[in-house]
Amino acid sequence: MAKHNIEYSMESLGKPFAIGRSADLFILPENRILKLFFPEAEESEIDLEVENTVEANRKGASKMRCYGKAKVGNRFGIIFDRLNGISLTKLPDKNPLELFRIAGKLAHLHYGIHQIESERFKDIKEILNHCLDSEPLSFLNLGEKQKVKSYIAGLPNGNSILHLDFHPENVIVEGKDEIIIDWMTAAKGNSAADVAFTFLLFTDGELWPGTPKLKIIFYTIVRKFILSGYLKAYKKLSGITDAEISAWRLPALILRLGLWNIESERESLKTQIARLVVNGGKV
Repeated sequence: MAKHNIEYSMESLGKPFAIGRSADLFILPENRILKLFFPEAEESEIDLEVENTVEANRKGASKMRCYGKAKVGNRFGIIFDRLNGISLTKLPDKNPLELFRIAGKLAHLHYGIHQIESERFKDIKEILNHCLDSEPLSFLNLGEKQKVKSYIAGLPNGNSILHLDFHPENVIVEGKDEIIIDWMTAAKGNSAADVAFTFLLFTDGELWPGTPKLKIIFYTIVRKFILSGYLKAYKKLSGITDAEISAWRLPALILRLGLWNIESERESLKTQIARLVVNGGKV
């Protein structure tokens, strides 16, 4: 894949067809899209998403193809296939019975990723140690950080592909294909780490900003229902235990705060991290 950037202008792109937390999405010719990041995005993180997506596609973990970087003024972007499907989350809008199938599909897809190994992704333990040295984790003192680093070092290693942002919105259903997208945070390591992070997303992850209160109540109930089914199905497939998953709870919290640092989640994550540090990582 070429390293050079493809140049566009905002005038030629027109209006975005979707706006995300970190980027605008534009339709391109040849059934492709441009994910154009906001100006504050780090170019190194965009390069990493390109590398991760290419590797995930090469290893068969995702049918999503990446065509390299683009530049529009002072903003960088990535060119992907345009997927003409809908997310797992939206399937029940067409058929309410799909609500009861989401959990099982999610578990099978996640388990499938974890059966694939790669040496090209960053190791999750390396990413976690980098997070501990970042500004969002500065509330921990040096002694506490060293305690956490020792705890992380003692956790099981692995070479499984980890998505680390795996939830129904990042699975696109296109015909008979279920395509996993958004590989920016992907890593390699022990599969329990990825399950623990998905658990965190369902229990602590912020719903889309501005979601009405009644919808928050509804989505919270639905998330609990899907999470329960997902965990039951994943444990049946893999033989993983609750203890193996909960051992990665502290690292999952650190990863969420260190990489995303979302304002509405910040204080809760810090409180949970501080409590688990005192307890030696035990939930």
